[in-house]
Amino acid sequence: MNRNGNSTLGGAILAQVRGVTSEIPPCIADFVKDVVSPHHGSRPAGSVAIDIACDVHNGRLMRLWMAYKGDDVTFGGEGHKGAWEADASGRGAVLVRCTRQGCLNSARLTNEWLVAHLGKVRQDFETGKGLPIAWFPLSQVGAPSS
Repeated sequence: MNRNGNSTLGGAILAQVRGVTSEIPPCIADFVKDVVSPHHGSRPAGSVAIDIACDVHNGRLMRLWMAYKGDDVTFGGEGHKGAWEADASGRGAVLVRCTRQGCLNSARLTNEWLVAHLGKVRQDFETGKGLPIAWFPLSQVGAPSS
């Protein structure tokens, strides 16, 4: 829990991986704003990640990673400048869009989608069923934007 007593995104992801229902925090836009930087660095050893890319151009727009040690969870990420912004609909989602000139591909990244998919990547990796990084085209991220 955070200092306000609310569930954290890390707590929600860990709860899902453990098979426990958890309340999901209300605003992924704040989370992304806090953890995503424009610098492309390496993710920590032992972390799992989700890469988000344009369906047409295949270049990575954003990577969100989760590193964990016991109950301690650290998040981070990197994204191309202009590839994401808070969704103006007021639902707390993040609008991820292709940065190529003239490309209109975009999607709404929601808490529910991120929690479900980071948890699945972690679970699959820990059980030997997958890699520590999953790639998702915009058409498979959250709810497509209009």
